[in-house]
Amino acid sequence: MPEDSTNVLPTGLGTIKRKALRWSRQPGTRLQVVGIWMFVALLAAITGSQVGWRLFEIVSAAGLAFFVWPFLQGPYLLYTRHWLPLRADYRIFEGDLRSEFPEHRIAALSSLGFEFAGYLVQEPGTRNVALRLAVFIHPANKDSVQLAKIVSGLTTIPIVAFKSRFDDGFAFETSDSHTPTPFKRDPDYQVFPFPGLRSTTDLYRLHRKIKEQFALSRRPVLADKSGEVAEFMARAEVVRERHAHSGDYKLSPAGDRYLYTWRGAIRHAWLHGWPIKFFRTMRMQSKGMKRAEELGLRINLKFGRLEESLTPRQAAVPRRQRL
Repeated sequence: MPEDSTNVLPTGLGTIKRKALRWSRQPGTRLQVVGIWMFVALLAAITGSQVGWRLFEIVSAAGLAFFVWPFLQGPYLLYTRHWLPLRADYRIFEGDLRSEFPEHRIAALSSLGFEFAGYLVQEPGTRNVALRLAVFIHPANKDSVQLAKIVSGLTTIPIVAFKSRFDDGFAFETSDSHTPTPFKRDPDYQVFPFPGLRSTTDLYRLHRKIKEQFALSRRPVLADKSGEVAEFMARAEVVRERHAHSGDYKLSPAGDRYLYTWRGAIRHAWLHGWPIKFFRTMRMQSKGMKRAEELGLRINLKFGRLEESLTPRQAAVPRRQRL
C-alpha cells in the first residue's frame, strides 16, 4: 500500500515518515501532571482530612509512575526496535542541494572566505533519518566547515561545524550543536560545542581563537576540495567504528547491523530522557559560555552573538534583559 502523502516528509532524495511526539513526552503534559500534584497536595494540607491525604498518596504514586515509566520503556524500545548500520555510508551527491541550507549561512561563509567543496548525503533507509551535508573549505586559513541538516520524523536539526586538522593527525571542531553526545570523547578529535551562538561569523571567530592554542605545537593541514570531502567520509567511518565498539552495541547474528546491548540501551535512553537531557544541555551551554570567556570573549544568549559583535542598539539593552 502506498504511503499516505500527509504522513511523509519529502527530503529531496527520499521520504521521512512523520511522527508525533507521544502525549506523555510533551512538556505541557509534564507541567499538567506537576500542577495536579501540587493542587492535590495543597488541598490535602488545607483540609487535613483522611480522604484528602489518601487522594494525595494516589496522585503521588500516579505521578511517580508517569515520570519513571519512560526510563523503563525507553531502554526496552531501543533494545528491541533500534539499531546502528555497519557503515556511516555517506555518498557524494552531484546535484544541487543549496536550497536545503539557510541562505544566510552560505552568505556568511562566503564573506569569510570559504569555498564550496561538495555535497554529501545519508539516505533515510529504514531508520527514518536523513542527513544532508554541504562541505566548504578555506584554503588560506586551512579550515573546513560543514553545514548539516538532519531530518527525522519528529524534527529537523541544522548544525554548523568548523573543523581544523593538523599534521600529527589531531583535529578539532567547534559547532552550534545543542545535543550532548552519549559517547566518550576522542582525544584525537576534540569537539567544542557553543549552543548559545547563532552567528556563523562569531562561531568561526571562536574556532580561530581555539585553533591559535593548538597551532602552537602543530601545523595545520588542508587537502583540496575533493580531498576534504573524502577525508570527512573516512573520518565518519572511524567514528562509526568507534561508537560500535564502545560497549553500547553488539553485532547482529546476521552480521548486517549493530544492535543495542542492554547497557547501551539503558545509557542512551536515560541520557536522552527528560530531565537528564535538559540538565546535560544546560551544562553544555554553561561550559560553552565559560570556554568563550576563557578565550576573552562573552556570549550574549539573547542575541546569540558575541558581546563584541553586538550593534550599538543591541549593546544598549540592559544586561538583565539580554539573559
